[in-house]
Amino acid sequence: MEKLLLIEDDLIFAERLKKNLLLDGFDVQIAESGREASDKLKNTYFDLVVTDIKMPEENGIDVIKRIRLGKEPEIDPDIPIVVLTSVNSVETAVEAMKSGAADYITKESERKEISLRLKKVLEQSRILNENRFLKDQLQNESEFQELIGESEAIKKIKKEISEIARKDISVLIQGETGVGKELVARAIHKLSHYANGPFIDVNCAGLPDENLLQSELFGHEKGAFTDAKELKKGKFELASYGTLFLDEIGELQPESQGKILKVIENHIITRLGGVKTISINCRFIFATNKDLLKELKLGKFREDLYYRINVFPISIPPLRERKEDIPPLSKFFLNQFCKKYQKEQKELTKEVLDILYDYPWYGNVRELRNVLERLVIRSKSNQIAIADLGECGLKIEKINGDLDFSIPDKGINLDEIEKQIVLKALEKSNWNQKEAALLLGISVDRINNRVKKYNFKHPSWYTHK
Repeated sequence: MEKLLLIEDDLIFAERLKKNLLLDGFDVQIAESGREASDKLKNTYFDLVVTDIKMPEENGIDVIKRIRLGKEPEIDPDIPIVVLTSVNSVETAVEAMKSGAADYITKESERKEISLRLKKVLEQSRILNENRFLKDQLQNESEFQELIGESEAIKKIKKEISEIARKDISVLIQGETGVGKELVARAIHKLSHYANGPFIDVNCAGLPDENLLQSELFGHEKGAFTDAKELKKGKFELASYGTLFLDEIGELQPESQGKILKVIENHIITRLGGVKTISINCRFIFATNKDLLKELKLGKFREDLYYRINVFPISIPPLRERKEDIPPLSKFFLNQFCKKYQKEQKELTKEVLDILYDYPWYGNVRELRNVLERLVIRSKSNQIAIADLGECGLKIEKINGDLDFSIPDKGINLDEIEKQIVLKALEKSNWNQKEAALLLGISVDRINNRVKKYNFKHPSWYTHK
């Protein structure tokens, strides 16, 4: 039974209409004024509002406008409203419809006509709501289609994206290289009010030269410097009515940090070599793989910029801390690359999946993606086996059981232990640093750092130098 709120100051007419509507299957409540109607709408769910036009204090048009403008958050601004009045005036009908009424019915109309038209409005509202719901569902599926995972961390991130996307505040995405910070930024953009505008991304670490970076961001006028042969719009301008994603914000030098802070605060830029100020209107999303709070304490990152961009932080844990995401990610990438390279569908054997699950993935999702792409290209069978991993450079020796050793009373030197373990791994891998890194479950960068730290050298490293 549809719940209907009838706003009518003529109680005799209201009660008579209520009885008729009850007979036609409506559950009706009466409010004698706009204020009373607001109280009822805040505390009770209604499917439909029917309001008189001429009422003391606040007329029906004002009631419609107040609801439609969303001035009272507790009231659904999209609730269908029908105007019911004794004034059979074209002007009044047009005004009511422009204000947001779904239909206009005179009080002289027969009971059957009133009932049919109210049910028609309810049906139209139901179809509209279903279409909105389906659109939202498709939109969410589209925006989150590459945010693959079943972990609580991924579920939390999706929830945060939904909460923050339509709020025009700065977002700081934090996480190691390769965890998918850009995917999160794009999902925020596509669910935001800026979705119809461009998504412009800038890697702040990709342009280490300050002049090049500032030219990329702010643009330049013709003749601003030697190679400035024509006017160039910067990323701030290109992102107008869209989203500007500044990745690796922690790599910015102090001068650029100060200039970006000024843009965030004032939404005004000046091209290099120019004097005219240009207003910009875009959403800012930032990302970093650094601990900016630590950088701040070391004096490498401005405190005022840190607090300006860290309004809503989203943290993406590394893949090794959410291993339950490895199976669905692996399946997703296999499907993706089989289609890309026109291969028959491939599957991972349980042994391979177990190895991928146990691998530390210091390159995160990006590293997993690259490994699976190589596996799709190189594997001759539809069943990817352990032997295929070796051809892709992923040689992993699984260790069964815990390490069994005791610490002597006098203690141990942890650096010396690490030095010996790295040396053993290098010897076992014939001094191939990449294979040694795989044996230890660390990245090539980390093995290189330890080689430098302990000053390891080997003749094979200098053969081609």
